[in-house]
Amino acid sequence: MTGAGGSIGSAAARRCAEQGANLVLTDIREDALEQSAHDARAAGAEVLSLISDTRSEEACDDAVAQAVEKFGRIDMVWANAGEAWVSESLEQDKDFWTRCLELELIGQWLPIRAALPTMVEQQSGSVLVSSSMTANTAYRHIAAYSAAKGGLQSLMKTLMVEFGDDNIRFNSLAIGSTEGRHIVASNAMRAGISFEEAERVVDLTKVTRDFIFPLGRMGTPDDIAPAVEFFASDDSAWVTGTTFFVDGGLTSAGMAGLHRFDANQWGTFKRTMLDD
Repeated sequence: MTGAGGSIGSAAARRCAEQGANLVLTDIREDALEQSAHDARAAGAEVLSLISDTRSEEACDDAVAQAVEKFGRIDMVWANAGEAWVSESLEQDKDFWTRCLELELIGQWLPIRAALPTMVEQQSGSVLVSSSMTANTAYRHIAAYSAAKGGLQSLMKTLMVEFGDDNIRFNSLAIGSTEGRHIVASNAMRAGISFEEAERVVDLTKVTRDFIFPLGRMGTPDDIAPAVEFFASDDSAWVTGTTFFVDGGLTSAGMAGLHRFDANQWGTFKRTMLDD
């Protein structure tokens, strides 16, 4: 699991640990990674935690080598590392696009590429990428990010036909908005305010966000974790080439929930989520 120190990564690691999985957890943030590893061990898993940058081929190759040395095989790769990339489209210059694609697309591919020879040799495996509902719906100010997330879905379909004969399956998670620090950071970037200012309004922002979800609430990392477990398990043995939406119905509903807003709620939502 890459990006294992994040809120979603940590929740999924804990969930898989509770189901008996042994885990290799990677992240570039040491403190967050160690907390995630600690929680997974407490849930019963044997854990190898590695500070590793998914943008580095050498780091990905080394992580796979250590995983195989410790556990003898790799049953799943979940490419989950990423962050928010929000800016007006005309402000997204070549450097912005390069940095975004290097992490969100290339940085998802490199750990998969490193692990595939092992999966081919053992003639089994599951590969999952963290895409986003933003690849399938229209939002402002995320041109590079949504392009990268759409690219991941296409990548899974390409690999599905290349490696299907090796009994390796490839799927994408289209994840919707979930509670966590990344949402605060995204809101701050969209609204042009500091992270600290965004933290002060995050509870109200969450309330207004809840209105747009058909299920009446934002997601939590624990809502995403069971989907990761499903694709890690034999329950998904005949599922490949899919994009699985875990988004509270928002992709299908679009902005239909906005009719619930009163004037004050709409003003808060517009300032924090839609405006510059």
